[in-house]
Amino acid sequence: MLQREFAKVLDGISYAYMGARKGSKPRVFHDCTLGEYLETHAVSDPYEFFANAGHTPEVTVRAVSARMGYSLTRFHFKSLVRTPHPENNTVHCRLYEINGRPDAPAVVVLHGWQMESYAFFDYYCRFLVRQGFNAVLVDLPYHMRRRAHGSHHGQYTFSDDAVLTLKVMKQSVSDVQCVINWLKSRGAERVGAFGVSYGGMLTGLVGCAAPDLDFMMCVAPPANLFEFFTSTPLGREFAKRNPRMYAEVRQRRDVFERISIENMTPKMPPEKIFLVMAEYDGMVSPEALDRLWKAWQRPYYERYVHGHLSVILFNPSMSRHMRRWLRDVMKP
Repeated sequence: MLQREFAKVLDGISYAYMGARKGSKPRVFHDCTLGEYLETHAVSDPYEFFANAGHTPEVTVRAVSARMGYSLTRFHFKSLVRTPHPENNTVHCRLYEINGRPDAPAVVVLHGWQMESYAFFDYYCRFLVRQGFNAVLVDLPYHMRRRAHGSHHGQYTFSDDAVLTLKVMKQSVSDVQCVINWLKSRGAERVGAFGVSYGGMLTGLVGCAAPDLDFMMCVAPPANLFEFFTSTPLGREFAKRNPRMYAEVRQRRDVFERISIENMTPKMPPEKIFLVMAEYDGMVSPEALDRLWKAWQRPYYERYVHGHLSVILFNPSMSRHMRRWLRDVMKP
């Protein structure tokens, strides 16, 4: 009972914080309608829409610092997908590399929506290094160093511009695929991804779109976008702030259902998937994750007595389970 109330309070504080954040007023940056965009882009086939372009980026190293047993390299490259904000079109990353092991197996780490600090995900990158993995923490579109001037982190990830929302999803997946291609070009023997919340959904999209990912860990991912936008507290807050986009979602339910991970099939066997559900999650319904688990042929599945935030912030059991699962998944 106490755990449930704690989870509700923590998620409630998160809703209030997100709802209180003020950026620029809702704007539409594209002069075409969602229908016109759909006519010229392959959204009807999500596997084609999110396909890996096969591009290995030319990276620019910004800084390298030595740590205990590993180095931290900050680098960036140009995104293949262009958006109206130039600052968002450069992909910033942090590489945690075990000393002398550029070819070690690697994990691409993806943060959640509206995250504005590296602190928590830095912990997981260092955790992965201790397990024998190099890690790359990616700034997702419109977050961290990619935040548009005058906006808050993640404001344009989902916005009143439906075309931009789809373009940002495509950009997010494309950027991650470029990092995967780059890691493999450096000799990484296997590459996986670890994502939380929105980052967990993107991890699932990458794992479904192309066979370039060897394993994936999805923590509390929104399994159904239509349901997320129309049936959750965060979705209701979004609807109040972005009425045009909300109307487009309801009118084109088919589009947002089609690009939802519960309606896509991973390009890897179920034993290569680590899925996490929080029983008291106020942002992603447990029922949606149960459906995802079944749709993905029942991969490894942990159900924690936590909420959406506490499952990540106050859940040492997940680290123990990840450590054991990673050891098993890397066996020949």
